[in-house]
Amino acid sequence: MQLKTILGKIEEKIPPPQFIFGEKIIVFFFIGIVSSLADIGILYLLTDELGVWYLESAAVSYCCGTVLSYWLNKHLTFRDSSRKYLSQFLLFAAISISSLLLTLCIIWVSVEIFSLSYLTGKVIAIIIAFFWNFTGQSRITFKDS
Repeated sequence: MQLKTILGKIEEKIPPPQFIFGEKIIVFFFIGIVSSLADIGILYLLTDELGVWYLESAAVSYCCGTVLSYWLNKHLTFRDSSRKYLSQFLLFAAISISSLLLTLCIIWVSVEIFSLSYLTGKVIAIIIAFFWNFTGQSRITFKDS
């Protein structure tokens, strides 16, 4: 059975979208957790088990997490049935990269300006980046969903 057929059958089993904003943001949150766990798992596997340099592993694992997040959010959070995969993914990736840059800036400001620990800065950045990502993905990438 082809992957496209299997995915089509899975989508048929998912109930029609009845999401309101609050439900979408909750699903988006849990998909973020799943994608982050996949990112960390791939990072560990490549670095510790396969001996790949940690920065190369981090780049690969980040990309894998982004692809997984895109696919899950497209189909589960936003229930988007359009076939604009490439253009949507490029928008999704651009917002994800902008979020990464925002995160780095927040951590830097937290440490260098406010003398907070980098971990405190990271927690602040995660919260802000979550809302940045949700707003960008819902208003730009999946605005028609």
